[in-house]
Amino acid sequence: MSETYGPGAGPAPRSLQDEQLSDLLASQRFGALATTKSSGHPHVSTVLYHWDPEQRVARISTVAGRLKVRQLSNDPRCALYVASDDFMAFVVAEGQAELSPVSSEPGDEVGRELLAMAPQEPGDEEAFLKQMVTDQRLVIRLRVNRLYGTTLPTG
Repeated sequence: MSETYGPGAGPAPRSLQDEQLSDLLASQRFGALATTKSSGHPHVSTVLYHWDPEQRVARISTVAGRLKVRQLSNDPRCALYVASDDFMAFVVAEGQAELSPVSSEPGDEVGRELLAMAPQEPGDEEAFLKQMVTDQRLVIRLRVNRLYGTTLPTG
């Protein structure tokens, strides 16, 4: 028995429902954030994010002065692409980005938001909050207004 490869040879992708898309976002931590350059071309960067399904917000920690921050200041439209571990499913979260102020004082509101996003509790909370100020960290809040994605059947 020979197998056929190429376009149209495999099973068709299946659209995921909103809850499945949200679950996929919640199950991952890394994604690709697409912003728009002044030329109109896309700029894509790998980001670590935290998904809040109740508020439909993806929070991304970044440093002031990064290209994505400048681009989002000019055009807040963006999209976050996230794939499953096996790359058989993906989700795209589209929406408007909101930029927090830069953390300017250890323990300020932005620093606390960054602390809450940390994958695990830092050993020294005070040192973490000081580092957020030193790094000039801020939060990109992607307020999602559209989720879409598909999965490929396995087996």
